[in-house]
Amino acid sequence: MEQIKARYMAGNAFSTVGEMKRLFLFILITLGGISAVLQYQWNKLKNQKEIEADNERWKKRMEAQSAGPQPGVPGGVVKWDNMLAEQKDDAPLDDVVSDKGFKYLVRHIANLKAGEGLKPEERMDYVELLQNPSAHRGNVVSLSGLLNKAFWNIRLESNQGPYDSVYRLYLVDLGGRESFIVDVLERPDGIDERSPVEADGIFIRTHKYETIKGQTARVPYFLAQRVTKIPRTASRSIWSPAVTIGVVAACVVLVAVVFLMGRAGGPKVKNTEVSSNAL
Repeated sequence: MEQIKARYMAGNAFSTVGEMKRLFLFILITLGGISAVLQYQWNKLKNQKEIEADNERWKKRMEAQSAGPQPGVPGGVVKWDNMLAEQKDDAPLDDVVSDKGFKYLVRHIANLKAGEGLKPEERMDYVELLQNPSAHRGNVVSLSGLLNKAFWNIRLESNQGPYDSVYRLYLVDLGGRESFIVDVLERPDGIDERSPVEADGIFIRTHKYETIKGQTARVPYFLAQRVTKIPRTASRSIWSPAVTIGVVAACVVLVAVVFLMGRAGGPKVKNTEVSSNAL
């Protein structure tokens, strides 16, 4: 009778462990499904907010391009010995190289010592530069963008130090939405169209022109000593803190599953045949 009882209890134990394993796997699958749904909804909400913010920025950029400079905004024209005080925003660039303020800036750059350069005072704020150009006139702005097209060897009215011409570069920001113009004193050798470049440029004024589609565009206009090519980096790694947490969590779950399976496969109660004598 004792052998029959032991066999019966062993059968119940294995049945219970099997049910626990199935329940554990069911819980894991359920949690995984819930996590996937929550992650999808979170990404959807995040993308929606990013799209709304991007649309709002785009709307402001379009308004800044179509509108003129804000009147009555105090300007920084006292910079550069007040030589930029007569700059006219939205004016053409046909005779800019003969402008006395422009030539003053070229002379200043020409007199920089070896190793010196323009020190950036602010980063590019497209909307602010278009709406309040006088408040930023003369500031050195940190720029980056893709080369769209270039006009070479625009002759200066007279040599300014080692420079006798400028190279006019039409750039778009790395997002492809904001355009601006930079006159560069040093020849930008090795830089082709669509090359990513960066520069520290003096903001001079805004420029308004008509596009090939017949639309009016307003863009910031800068003068820089040089532009440098931004090296293209390798593909960005997909590794992130979120991925790290996911990998650690998966490892913990795997260890737990292996542990439970090891417990289930441990020593078992030996089933003995019931002899006719035991009956």
